[in-house]
Amino acid sequence: MGHYKSNVRDQVFNLFEVFGVDKALGTGTFVDLDRDTAEEMLGEMARLSEGPLAASFVEGDRNPPVFDPATHTVTLPEDFKKSVRAFIEGGWDKVGLCEELGGVPAPKAMLWALHEHVLGANPAVWMYGGGAGFAQIVYHLGTEEQKKWATLASERGWGATMVLT
Repeated sequence: MGHYKSNVRDQVFNLFEVFGVDKALGTGTFVDLDRDTAEEMLGEMARLSEGPLAASFVEGDRNPPVFDPATHTVTLPEDFKKSVRAFIEGGWDKVGLCEELGGVPAPKAMLWALHEHVLGANPAVWMYGGGAGFAQIVYHLGTEEQKKWATLASERGWGATMVLT
């Protein structure tokens, strides 16, 4: 067992009993998301975070990314690459994005509840997998050309930049 232990029960209580997020689900922007699906998402993110995402934390911390100026490449630990790949291939980078970018619209409280797991398990995975979120900002504020770049970034799973700094 890794260092991270989730508390989905507490999240479900706060999201639905305290904040009433379920009242926004199934309507308007969130018409395709209901409470059962939201709870399943929290559980699945908890499993991913307690498992592979947390498992790669120690290796990534002890063997950080290394930039080779001669080849202009960055070397990352293999377990860490697998964690980022699992996060992106699972579509978790698309939760909270607009549908135009292939996203699953979700209330911000739900989005941050999901992110809490990743940030607790391995914050670097969240940073590397954050490219789609940044693409959405460009999509909403950018020029028509920049909107095309944002769409490509989201479709191709491009990560965030400057994670090394």
